[in-house]
Amino acid sequence: MFLPILWSLGLGTYIVWKFGRSLSALHPSPLSSVAGPPKDHWFTGNLLRLMRDGLDYNLALFRRFGGIIKVYGMLGTEQLLVYDPVALQHILVKDQDSFEETDMFVETNKLLFGEGLISTLGKQHRRQRKMLNPVFSLSNLRSIFPRLQPIADGVLALLKNELPVNGGSTEIDLLPWLRRGTIEYVARGILGVRFDCLEPAEANEYVGALCNVQHIALKVLFLRPFVPWAVRTLSVGWRNKLVDWLPFSALRELRDIAHVMHRSASHILHTKRVEAANGIHINGGPDAGTDLMNIMLRANAVTEENARLTDDELVGQINTFILGGQETTTSALARMLHILALEQGAQTRLRKEVREAKMVQASARGLARPEEVWQSISLPYDVLAKLPYLDAIVRETLRLYPPTSMINRVATRDTVIPLNNAVRSSYGEATSSINVPAGTNIIISILGANRDPCLWGADASEWRPERWLTATDAHMGDTSKTLGLDLDFGDESAIPVVVGLHGLSGSGVRPRNPGVYGSMMTFLGGNRACIGFKFAEMEVKQILSTLVSTMHFALPSTTDEHGTCKEIYWRMDGLQVPVVRPPHGDFKTSQVPLDVRLVVEADFLQTL
Repeated sequence: MFLPILWSLGLGTYIVWKFGRSLSALHPSPLSSVAGPPKDHWFTGNLLRLMRDGLDYNLALFRRFGGIIKVYGMLGTEQLLVYDPVALQHILVKDQDSFEETDMFVETNKLLFGEGLISTLGKQHRRQRKMLNPVFSLSNLRSIFPRLQPIADGVLALLKNELPVNGGSTEIDLLPWLRRGTIEYVARGILGVRFDCLEPAEANEYVGALCNVQHIALKVLFLRPFVPWAVRTLSVGWRNKLVDWLPFSALRELRDIAHVMHRSASHILHTKRVEAANGIHINGGPDAGTDLMNIMLRANAVTEENARLTDDELVGQINTFILGGQETTTSALARMLHILALEQGAQTRLRKEVREAKMVQASARGLARPEEVWQSISLPYDVLAKLPYLDAIVRETLRLYPPTSMINRVATRDTVIPLNNAVRSSYGEATSSINVPAGTNIIISILGANRDPCLWGADASEWRPERWLTATDAHMGDTSKTLGLDLDFGDESAIPVVVGLHGLSGSGVRPRNPGVYGSMMTFLGGNRACIGFKFAEMEVKQILSTLVSTMHFALPSTTDEHGTCKEIYWRMDGLQVPVVRPPHGDFKTSQVPLDVRLVVEADFLQTL
């Protein structure tokens, strides 16, 4: 029965495409003057090359065309790929009401996760944001930090159990262990529940759904443009029939996952409500009731009724927080450990910094022989947050290798986007602004913004954590203090963009991106920036410092009959996906195999 439907959709698509081509020939697009690559395919445009292992293709576009590029989307629609810092400031901060999330993004997220922050627009989104911003304040993060250390210790214990008894090294795929740790970290820190992810024998339906949703969604990414039409045109019953009829098993898997997530999140909300009503904590513990979910529920209860979050919105927040808090963080941690396995000098320097900080804490607590007991010391929040080399490694890795490489906006009205650096039009003329008609899709390139040589220097594509430690690049760090701004959540997107070296002002000052974190766009900027970026930073630093201070990581050393070792490769498929190249891997399965052993004293000694 689905064959007639597919045939009709295919015919309709072809007719629309042909009609659009005839119209464009008669009426040139306002974007016709913007330079960019030719279409790769009549149906998918350039999207497959941009988003399917697209690192090299994206970097080639940046070098050739600059900070704003015309690319083609589905059915050849003209879109803009943007990373110019002034353009980003205009889109995300200065004129943000003229650029909204796309329909396909919002409606898809609403179907999968509910009415959370990533599924709402306009007044509803602002109301949610106003309620939730204080929940992620630094004071609240400090309060939950001490009871999250056991999770990092639990990940360490699991990895230790995988090591041989003779004290040697062994190859371990770190990805599943890191994923367990990050899910449990978010569950306890934000939701105040235990998923027992660190118990290998425990199976949790909700955890399974969260681990699989993004990767399954990528299989049917090409169907996302049709989601808004289906939601607005078809009843729930007919949508379910369509999912049953279409020959895409991933769609049916996503539907099942959405049901699991809604049911599980609703149960968590009910559990937290019972706790709040009875003044108890079902999971027990001396710090009961201080998780961020309890803080949010208490704040919601005392808010004016017209500003409160509904149950559907609260369920949506639960799914949004736990998904956003584990998927990208797992990827970031895995990337950092892979890099440290490559950069042994950096690994040694970081390990030494963490040990010295722990020994100082041991001495401050009056413990005898700090050099012997330092590994049992947990660093306080403010100490860990200010370790300079740890901070530099985290920032540099998140800059160069953002877990998500791009995100979309759509222009809600005709507007003009200014540029920091003039670009050459398709006619060869220099232009410092672009006229953008309403309805234009804008692809914000996080990757391009984080590697822009005008911001980061000629070595922008190199992993160099020292850039965060030098006076020259200090403005990329805590600029709020330099400018005298009181940014409660560390949100740096409020800092004005300085038009840069070759930009409109002609000043000699480097420009900056409007990001909330160190001038990079990894966590975006403006009113839709990642609300939990400080929580994510805390999580990464706590787990990374715990592992590196006790364990040594190296590239896989086992060779096959041809003398070759496993080679890890990161595919840029929208998300960063680590795989192993053939012949040792299938280039599809996510994995990060590294040689792991316990540290010895030589692992703390830096060599020149």
